[in-house]
Order: sequence, then structure tokens, then C-alpha cells
Amino acid sequence: MFFLLNACSTLPPKDNSPLYWPKPPAEPRLVYELTLRNQNSLNLKENEDVLREFAVGSLTSDIRALLKPYDIAAHGGLIVVSDSLQSTVHVFDVQRKKLYQIGWRGEGKLEKPLGLTVDKSQNIFVVDAKLGHVVKFNKLGHYLGTIGKREDFSRITDVAVDESSGRVYVLDRGGVESTQHRVVVYSSDGDRVMIVGTRGHNAGQFNHPNQIVVNQQGELYVLDAGNFRVQIFDEAGKHLRSWGRIGNQLGNFARPRGLAVDVNNHVYVTDSAFQNFQIFNQAGQLLLNVGDGGGQDIPGFYLLPAGIATDETGRIYVVDQIRRKIEIFRLLTDKERKVIRNKSAPEK
Repeated sequence: MFFLLNACSTLPPKDNSPLYWPKPPAEPRLVYELTLRNQNSLNLKENEDVLREFAVGSLTSDIRALLKPYDIAAHGGLIVVSDSLQSTVHVFDVQRKKLYQIGWRGEGKLEKPLGLTVDKSQNIFVVDAKLGHVVKFNKLGHYLGTIGKREDFSRITDVAVDESSGRVYVLDRGGVESTQHRVVVYSSDGDRVMIVGTRGHNAGQFNHPNQIVVNQQGELYVLDAGNFRVQIFDEAGKHLRSWGRIGNQLGNFARPRGLAVDVNNHVYVTDSAFQNFQIFNQAGQLLLNVGDGGGQDIPGFYLLPAGIATDETGRIYVVDQIRRKIEIFRLLTDKERKVIRNKSAPEK
């Protein structure tokens, strides 16, 4: 279990020992593993097709690096990152040690990719904010179809998939003059099933929602950014509970941007004002606060944290837009924490 602690960043140890959160002498719960920026981050092999096209001048020299990462998702060793500046999705294939891009050409070509998700079959769903629909690819980038139409939305921003039902949830953030602050739900066949939410401040209503995610129980989590809260709904779209409020204290929200839920239903929220991410339990109690702002480009220091994701292994993936990086953390097991406790215990 977690417990409430302030886990601001620490400077990297000079002996290259692991970076843990929270800081000693508190018992660590999280360990930093890796930072991804480009094809060299994992000592990745070159993709021959991309290199061939790069050689004849059809790609820019920056296509292999993150330029404006927005959102992230991960499953089964596949890490996918939307890049709104390059109009592409970067795919880090950890198992094959490859980095490649999808959606930058051909059928399904993206114009402005924002929110995205990856399902257990490693199909990739990407919101195209300019074209006004969700594009579906397989893991290799082969186009599988679209979901939704431009006229369905005011300002489409994110997508989530319910693994059990196959339903696709699409977030319509709306605008200042729009009343369409809502989630539009589609069947696995692309038929519209229902709409969740309206604009407002009451339970079940939204004000400029940012991101959505569906947990393993089929519950829909919505980061209701303009109301500074997280809202949870059941499969039928019924409001279950809400928590969160505006403020400048730990556990509050100021500019919440990214949302994730792990296999234990811990809730992760990035906040660009606090320059961190916070971890909550299902009831909204703060469990851990990770990160800090600052001029140092080191693990746990952020300038503009955005998307956040978790995977089935207990890893957490955090996007920093300005520093153009993805930081990867992992939840420590009980056995690992016990070993660390024993190592740090004073000798008798």
C-alpha cells in the first residue's frame, strides 16, 4: 500500500545508485528507470524503410525525435506517443528495440494527433483534432479505420477503450461557446451508443474536460479540468463519484492535464502548474506526489508535464512537452521494498 508523502525530486546520486520516491529516510515506493527522447534512448535498431525514405529526402531530420509530445499509452512493451508538431505517432517497441512512426503518410494520415490509447491486442487509437475523428491502426501502423465524424464533436481531444465490451470512448472537450463538454461512446463496430455528461458544474457535468481512461472494471474516469476534479461513471454512464478541488496544496489541482489509472485503481494526474504528477486512491486521497519544477533536466524535474500512462507491469510513463522527453518509473514490489529497508537499516 501507499501512504501519504511529499515526494519531490532529488538530485541524481553521484554513484549512479537508483533514484527513489519518496526521499529517504521514508520508505521508497517508486523507482526511476529510463528517459526516452529518440531512437538512441533504448539503443534501438534503425528501421530500414524509414531510413531509406530519409536518404532520398522525403523525411525531415527530426522525424526520429520527439518534437512536441502530447499524450502517451503503453501495453505489452509497446510505448506510443502522439506528436502534434510532426503529425505522427512515435512507437517505441521495447521488445524488438525499434522506434518507428505511424500515421504520417498514406491512408489514415494524421493532421493533429492528440490523445491516444493502445488496447491489449496492441491496436492504436489516435484522436485527430483537426480531422475530427479517431483513427485506428495496428501496431505496425496499418490503417484499420476511423471512429466518429467531425459533426459529432465540437473539440475532440482524447480516446479510451473498454477491453471487455470493445466500446470506444471519445472525449469532446468543447469550447467557450460550446455546450458539448461530454464523452461520446461508440460500439466496437463504430455505432454511437450513448453520450455521457453535459456542460456544467454539478455531478456528472463537465467544464473543459482534458482526458479520459477506462479501468479494468469498465468504469470511466474523466479529468474534468475546468471543474478541478476527477469524475467516475459506470458502464451505463451513471455518475458514481467525484473528487478533487482547486488549490495550491498537495492533493489539489491547479492546471491538471494528464490522467491514468493503474491495475490497482490508483489514479495518476499530471499538473502543469505544480510541474509534477500526483497519485491518488479511488476515494481521492493523495498517496504520493512526484516531481518538481526547475531548470535542471534530470529525472523528476518537469517544465510542462502533459500525458501520463500506466501499463500492466506497474510502470508509469510521463510526458514533458517542453523538454521533449518521456520518463519511466516503476512501482516497487513488497519484496524490493523489504530489501531496500534491510540495506538502509543501521547496523547494530
